[in-house]
Order: sequence, then C-alpha cells, then structure tokens
Amino acid sequence: MAEATTKAGKKRSWWPLFWGLVCLLICPYLPLLVSLFPIQQTLLLLVPAVAACSIVGWRLGGRAALALIWIALSVWMLLQPAGESGTQYDQMARGWAVLLAASFGLVSLWSTATPFFSRALASVGIATGIAFLIALAAPSGIARFQHAAGEELTRRTSNMIEVIQTSLDDPQSRATLDKFPGVEEVDERAIDMMREIPQRAATLLPALLALESLAVLALAWGVYWRLTPILIGPPLSPLTEFRFNDQLVWGLAVGATLCLLPAFQEGKNAGYNLLLFFGTLYLIRGTGVLAWIARGRYLLLIVLGLIPQVYIIVTLALGLGDTWLDLRRRAKAG
Repeated sequence: MAEATTKAGKKRSWWPLFWGLVCLLICPYLPLLVSLFPIQQTLLLLVPAVAACSIVGWRLGGRAALALIWIALSVWMLLQPAGESGTQYDQMARGWAVLLAASFGLVSLWSTATPFFSRALASVGIATGIAFLIALAAPSGIARFQHAAGEELTRRTSNMIEVIQTSLDDPQSRATLDKFPGVEEVDERAIDMMREIPQRAATLLPALLALESLAVLALAWGVYWRLTPILIGPPLSPLTEFRFNDQLVWGLAVGATLCLLPAFQEGKNAGYNLLLFFGTLYLIRGTGVLAWIARGRYLLLIVLGLIPQVYIIVTLALGLGDTWLDLRRRAKAG
C-alpha cells in the first residue's frame, strides 16, 4: 500500500486526456453513434467515478476537500434526468452510474496495487452481476429493461433523423443538394442505417454498456491522476503496452460457441454480447501491437484506419495472436 500511495513525481500532460474527454462528450451525439451509447449523458458516469477515486485517495491520505467537491458534483449529476425524466431508462441510467462508481471504489480500496484494467474489468463485472440480480428479482425484469432501452434508443434516433430531415428540407440545403444529387442519396442511406441501429443496439445493450463503462473509468482514472499527487494504484500504461489476462480469450470462445452451434440457439444474444465485448478488447490489444510495430510511423495506422474492414481483420488477428506469441514481451526479453 505504501508504494501505491507515494506521490507522483512526474506531471502528465492534459492534452491526451482532453481529447479523450472531448470524444466522450461529443461522440454520443453524432448521428450514426447516437444509438450506440447506452448512456448518452456520459458525465453521469464520469463524475461519480472520479468521486470514487477521490474517496479512495482521501482514505489513503489525500485531501478531503477534493473528495467532498466530487461527491457534491456527483449528487448534482445524479439528480439530473438521463433521457426523458421519470422513464424507466432514466432510473436505469442513474442506478448504473451509482453501481459502477461504488464497485470501482470498493475494488480500488480492496487492492491499491492492482493494475487499472484489472480493477475496471472487475468493477464492471460486479456492477453487471448486481444489475442482473436486480433484473431477475423484478417481474419480467430483463425484458422490461431491454424494452426501456430500446424505446430510449429509438427516441434518440427519431429526434436525430428529424433534425437531419429538417436541415435537408431547408431551401439553402436543397439548392446545394440539387447541384450534387449523390450527396442526397448518401444522406438517405445514412438515415436508413440509423433506423436499423436501435433494435440491434438494444439486444447488445450489456456489451455496449460494459464497453462504455470501461472507457469512462479510464478517463476518470486519468482525471484523478492529474488532480492530486496521491496515487491509488499504478498509472495507465501506454497503448503500445496494453495487454490483459490471456484467459479472457475464453470469453470470445464461449461467445462464438453460443452463436454458431444450433444447440445454443436460446443463448445466441448472450453470445453476440460476448463476441462484441471481448472482440473489442482484442481489437484494442491488436491496435496496441500495431502501434508498437509502427514505432511512431502513424501513417500506417491512418492508412489502415481508412479501410475499416482491413483494420478490423488486422488488429483482431494481432490481438488474438498476441495471446500466444506476446511479441512485445519477447522483444523486451531479447
């Protein structure tokens, strides 16, 4: 514990964190992403998570004032409606924010030497388990929660489509579209895609919520690190060093089994959620390996990023291959 609570000797730049926060706040409101963030008001998750870090820091010798400020901000955020006020989604979103922050705080208090990703994964797992038990205890709980999420995602998408349609019907926009007819066709395809997303996103809600929560916890960890010199755990590693327990590959294997074998037809939705969650983790791990291979030659990453299908195949293959090859560790050992 003494090692974890020593003061940080080197200040970290705010710029990477700043751009991460900008993405977290803006992306949930972009047209094609509006239905892919289960909790659109990401500050509702971020502020209580920073408060949890501040409480742990205070227990380990940090400033009580910092913890009190973030607790007050958390209470204020939790009193604000998430989505339409009084809906079941509103209650679900605020309940998840409390569960996630509390789980992260308890896991962080349990072991300050645990790396961030391990404690974040454990926190999301604990919060998911508690939420699942609450859903089972309520009549038709899981189906009702899924229905409430579907209604919220559909509402957001409908509002966004209405805004886009209004802008397209504007006389000035219409004059521009008449000059470039291909642009209007692209907009119509985008609107058709947006209409299909909510129904699919509702079935993938657990995986999407878990991924969003991990991203929020990482940013909350970064915010806390820059606000106080009192450490509550190891710092975040660079992307080029991102790795996790190799046993997580079984999550991907179980997901593929549930999706592909007819005998597990009833568990297909669970399989899709496992594939999305663990597949995304391996995509990020593969991106880290690719960034390590590139060694600062970011043009390679940019070029691959322009071809999404190729990028996904390459990074997923690198992420899965790293489970057995672990090229980065071998290179250090050599």
